[in-house]
This record gives sequence, structure tokens and C-alpha cells, in this order.
Amino acid sequence: MSDTTTETPKSSNPIVRYFSEFGVLKECGINFWLTNFIQFFDGLAYFTLIIVFALFLKDYCGFRDADAPFWVGMYTLFISLFVFAVGTICDIIGLKRTYLVGFSMLILGRIIMGMGSDFGMRLLDLSQDHSRYIVIAGIAIMSFGSAFMSPCISTSVRRFTTLHARPTGFNFYYLFMNIGALLAGVAIVDPIRAHWSGPEGLQMVVNFGTCCEVIAFLFTRFVNENFYAVPEERITTEKASSRRPLQLIGEVIRERPFQKLLVFLVLTLGVRLVFTLQFMIMPQYYTRTIGDDFQLGFMNSLNPFIIITGLIVIIPILKYFSTVKLMIWGMSISAASLILMAIPPECYFVFPGIDTVSQAYFVAIFLQIIIFAFGELLFSPRFSEYVARVAPKDKVASYMSLAGLPMFIAKPVNGVVGGLLVSYMCYDGIAAKIDTGHVSYWCSPEFMWTIYLALAVISPLAIILTKDSFVSDHPEEDVPDEDEERKELATQEAQA
Repeated sequence: MSDTTTETPKSSNPIVRYFSEFGVLKECGINFWLTNFIQFFDGLAYFTLIIVFALFLKDYCGFRDADAPFWVGMYTLFISLFVFAVGTICDIIGLKRTYLVGFSMLILGRIIMGMGSDFGMRLLDLSQDHSRYIVIAGIAIMSFGSAFMSPCISTSVRRFTTLHARPTGFNFYYLFMNIGALLAGVAIVDPIRAHWSGPEGLQMVVNFGTCCEVIAFLFTRFVNENFYAVPEERITTEKASSRRPLQLIGEVIRERPFQKLLVFLVLTLGVRLVFTLQFMIMPQYYTRTIGDDFQLGFMNSLNPFIIITGLIVIIPILKYFSTVKLMIWGMSISAASLILMAIPPECYFVFPGIDTVSQAYFVAIFLQIIIFAFGELLFSPRFSEYVARVAPKDKVASYMSLAGLPMFIAKPVNGVVGGLLVSYMCYDGIAAKIDTGHVSYWCSPEFMWTIYLALAVISPLAIILTKDSFVSDHPEEDVPDEDEERKELATQEAQA
């Protein structure tokens, strides 16, 4: 009787039951938390840089107006390009060596980039134009180092989480990333620039990020790469190191799970265009429809704030839903958020307090960010988890690097498509024409978002239609056993 009365309040109390779901992370151990600290400080360095990168290149390094954003775009493109190669390196040389190589390149690149302009002009007596090449070299080296982070950290999360705790583990991985994104703007960049004005403040932001990378690197030295939360996933060091990168790439390409995953990644391309909109198209749309005084900082912090809050609230609930279903729902919600900006602003006049086009645009933007962020928090952690689950135990980093394929394709595609659409439908000065009613729907920003909406909804629809062929609710069951594959191959060769 006493046992029953003791257990019943605990199991029936929804608050106790909610927080008890986080207890699964106790199974993961210190290596999991070290990985999250690495992710946090590396993310903090990345997001503080991205916020001021174009300004730093222009105001501190002397890049031209058109060159600064170009090299920011090239930096993100280089990361996506290099990440395909570094995944196989991580699988072969191990986590700690990969962290060592990656952070060494990353920190060196940041130092060269940060000091390149001063070094070239003051010590080498170069002109500012010529010293920019040193900065560009630093950007290239930095992007190569950055490319190591995503597959290596994702591999660490899988290795250091049990099967039971893995979904929650990937949620926390994404949570820590967005905490860094939130703090980068409101707690780091703004205070530093308020204390150090002008180009000096931009340099201090870059230096702060470099210090964060050093801290993240120090955490990697305490990671025990030989620990496996699931002992069955252990592979021997000799087996991993005996393969060459090209040999491993060849093995991956021939695997059926890889081929199915490749199709799945291509199917997500439509919604990935929406993800790249947030930093490639949205800022121009904001300032050209509302004005230069639009609160970019506030809106940039809103997305990670929603994701952080949402993940904390729903992490214990997500484990009860299928990973594939959550990805489909996440993609669908993120795509549907564009409906709010595809409808004419006059439609918002039915709501009290909205009397002008600018107010209508602001409400549409605010609601779109909230809805998009909710879809993102459902999709992105589940996407990383799914790719990690699909991968054979000794090729996790190779598969995780492949997960960057949609973004790698989406960035240049959106750069071309977005540039054309913005130049025709969201050009500088269009706000005045909209106010006077001299812009038709087919030449308006709303039609631009209708085009993106049509592209975005293709992804969830395509995955729903092909779910049984390319996507599995239990991807681990599709991963081939290497010993069985070798036996089958040997049998086929003997028969031949």
C-alpha cells in the first residue's frame, strides 16, 4: 500500500513526468556534455562573425561594397564544399585528430583574416587592395577548418548517446547551437560595438570569436574518443585507419542506404531554399518594404529564441513521435510560413491596429519568423538524427558530411534565383510604389514569395509520396552488416 501511494503521485504529476524525460541524458556521460560545450563555443564564434562579417571586411579590411557580401557568401559556400571531403577524414583518423586538424586550421585562418589587413599594410608595406589577398587567404583557411566541425560534432553526439537518449541528445545539440546564435547578437556583438565604436569594435568581435574557438579546442582535449555509449557500435582503430579516403568514398557510394539517403536529400532541396532565404534574401526584403530603420537585430534574435524556447518545452514530447513524421511536419510548417508573405498586405487591414502597408508587412514578417522557427525546430534536429541513424557505424562522419548537400546546392541556386527575383520584384524604392498602388501583384514581393512557396511545398509532398521507397521510420534496420556483405560478395565472386 505504501509503495503504491509513493509512486502514484510521481507518475501522475504531469510536471514531474515532463522533467523526468530529460533524465535519459544521464545515460550519456561526460563526453556528451563536452561535445555540447564544443558546439556552444564554436557556434558562438561562428554567429558573432556572421553578424559583423560584411561590415568587418568593408570597414576594417577595406573591401569594396560589392566585394564584402560576396566573400561572406563564398565563406559559407567554401564550408559546404569542404565538408564533403572532411567527413571521410574523420571516419579514418578518429575524432580527436580531426578536432585537432579542424581547430588548428580554423584558429589559424581567423588570426590571418583578423590581422591580414594590418600585417599587409604596416609590416609588408602593401597597399590596402593587395593586403586584402591575405584576408581572403585567411577566409579560405578558416572555412576549411569550419568544415570539420559539423560532421565531427554530429558523429560525437551519436557516439556518446545511447539509442534511448539519442533523439533527446540531438535536440540538445541543436538547442546549444541556437543558444549561441541568440547570445551572439544581444549579449556579445551589441555590447562590444557599444564599448568600442567603429572598425575597432568589429575587430574586437572577431577577436572574441577567436578566443571562443580556442576554448572549444581545449574542450576537445578531454574527449575520450574510445568511449561508445552503445558498445555494439564500436569499431577498431586498425580497421578504420586501414582505409584511404577515396576507398571509403567508393564504399559509401556503393551502399544502398547511401543511395536512398541521397534521393532523400535531393527531395529536401525545395524547403532548404527557404532556410537560405533567412540570410540571403530576407534582409533586403525587410529594409525595402519597411525601411532602413527596420529592427534587423531584434528579428535575427527572434528565430533562435523561438527555437530555444520551443525545444525546451517539447523535447520530452518529441520522443513519442516518428522521426520521419516530425521531419515532414517541420518541412510543411516552414514552407507554409511563406503564405503569410505571399498574400497582399491589404488583407491584414481587417485586423485592428493595422492601418498601413508597413504595419501589415511587419506583422507578416513577425508571424512568418515564428511559424518558420517552429517548423525548423521540428525538422533540423530530426534531420541530423536521421542521417546519423542511417549511417553504418564506421561511416557516420562521411554520411553526416553528405547531409550538407542540400544547403550546398541551395546556396548558389538561391543566389541566382533570389538575385533575379529581388531585382524584379523587391527592388530598392518599391515601397513607395506599393504605397501608391502602382505595383501589380505579379510584379510585387508577394508574388516572389508565391514562387518560393511553390518550390518549398515540393519537398514535403515528394517525401510523402516516396516515403515507402526512400525513407524509413527505422533506418537502423536498413544499414547493412559489413560481415554479411563481405560473405555475400565472396559467394558471388566464387560463383562467377
